[in-house]
Amino acid sequence: MGGLFTVLAVIAAGAASVYFVTSSVGAQLIRKRSVTTILNDVKARQRSAPQTPLHEIYYSLAEERAQKNTWLTDFNYLNVLRDAGCFNPGTAPPPEEFAQFIAGIEENIRQGHGDDTISRRY
Repeated sequence: MGGLFTVLAVIAAGAASVYFVTSSVGAQLIRKRSVTTILNDVKARQRSAPQTPLHEIYYSLAEERAQKNTWLTDFNYLNVLRDAGCFNPGTAPPPEEFAQFIAGIEENIRQGHGDDTISRRY
């Protein structure tokens, strides 16, 4: 009987997790966490190499994220960011805008929208 209770508890916890992640509140929290993580990564790279231009930091970070997550590569993640001007010295956005933009792209890809709904401007 104890094993059945454990299985039911795990199923209920899983269902609650899926509901939370798919809810608007869960999605907002996940996006906020992604933005914070990206922004912290950009700032850490700026501190470790202050002479490195932002557009190079952005490319390095995006390339690293794409290598860790093949689903980003499948949706031409780096090309989308390049087309948006993130890797261009004259058009690279401020770190906060870059973090918001990249988190939005990743969210769209995760939700299965792919290139069809990704905004190409930040």
